[in-house]
Amino acid sequence: MIKHVRTLRALADENRLRLLLLLRRRELFVCQLMAVLKLSQPLVSRNLALLDREGLLDSRRQGKHVFYRLKKDPPRLVSVLLDITAADEWFDRDRRNMELFCRDFLGGAECDMRAVKAFIQFQGKNKNGGAKYGKTGQKRVY
Repeated sequence: MIKHVRTLRALADENRLRLLLLLRRRELFVCQLMAVLKLSQPLVSRNLALLDREGLLDSRRQGKHVFYRLKKDPPRLVSVLLDITAADEWFDRDRRNMELFCRDFLGGAECDMRAVKAFIQFQGKNKNGGAKYGKTGQKRVY
């Protein structure tokens, strides 16, 4: 019972759900997640550490980079929640932005903070409408 409560707490955050949905599709590293979600490195790392402690992530180190991915067989509770939220327009936008960032900005590099900053500036100029993010990734609806 306690394990389920802890897992639900970990999933009760929009940023962590967004992380899990992106990591469900492919293996990613922190720089990619920072760019797409417009979150600071400490916030992304803290959320990834919490999800990892709950046993939801696999990680591997390559040089100085750590790559993360959703476990192959996550708990049923997690799978059901991700299936429900995956159809949300907000998460679909994250998926499209990840593809755009990896294809057009990252260009095969592993972690390039210039690419992260350029992508965030690009997103700022290319308004997606409705919702914007502050410095810590908190959603503000206008």
